[in-house]
Amino acid sequence: MSIKSILVPLTEGERGFNALETAFIVARRFGGHVNAVHVRRSSSASEPFLFGSLSGTLKETVVKEAAVASERTSAQIETRFRAACDAAGVPVVGAGESSLPELSASFESISGRKVDVLIERARLNDVTAITAPELGENTIRQTPVGETLESIMLGSGRPVLIVPREWQAKKCEHAVIGWNDSVQSSRAVAMTVPWLTRMQSVTAVVARERLESAELLKRYLANHQTEVDIVTLNREQQSAGEALLARCEERRADFLVVGGYSRARPRQLLFGGVTRHLLKHTTMVTVMVH
Repeated sequence: MSIKSILVPLTEGERGFNALETAFIVARRFGGHVNAVHVRRSSSASEPFLFGSLSGTLKETVVKEAAVASERTSAQIETRFRAACDAAGVPVVGAGESSLPELSASFESISGRKVDVLIERARLNDVTAITAPELGENTIRQTPVGETLESIMLGSGRPVLIVPREWQAKKCEHAVIGWNDSVQSSRAVAMTVPWLTRMQSVTAVVARERLESAELLKRYLANHQTEVDIVTLNREQQSAGEALLARCEERRADFLVVGGYSRARPRQLLFGGVTRHLLKHTTMVTVMVH
């Protein structure tokens, strides 16, 4: 079991490239491949919202100009991607090559609806690396964790590696598992075993009523030659998310493993919950699995 393919969605600006640097570290650690993907929005004269009031000739002109601008943006992103690979010493290969070196990366520009393309690709990669989204205060009409992240997490069935916006890419050594005995946290642990077995320390943070289950978790990871310390969640006047991050700080953790949406999703959409709190406030790389 290992991490051999990492999907990284790339867009303009710093966000995607922050995650790319972390993906390089993961790929180097496991001898894996980084699949960098830029999704271009397709402009079609059949879209009534965009083109309904335009004449036929003007529609065609707008579509062509949009296509040229999209290609230009894609070329700029690819240029920056190749520069990042050169700086990190990561060989660049063609997208879809069947024979890959131990460490490699590729770039692909695809036209389509962003979330659909990324879900399709995420399902056939071991993990997707994405920079933590900017989260506003209004969660009633909007997803509390960002549309792209939510779509990949709910639609891919694979783990999402969430990189904090201010994160300085480095090799992580101290992991914390936020364990609540849910299906989601079980999947998160199972899918991050390759990481956990290579950590200097692994700590499971649990509520007192979950201690018995945590002992089973400890036994499970022992079968993977991974020793786990168990500490309880000290809530006091804190929320669960605040208490978990406090324990992470105590353990000097730089890698957090949790299940996402452990409560009913409508409640999360209205009140945010632990998932939203972690995304908004964590300063460490976080792996979430739904």
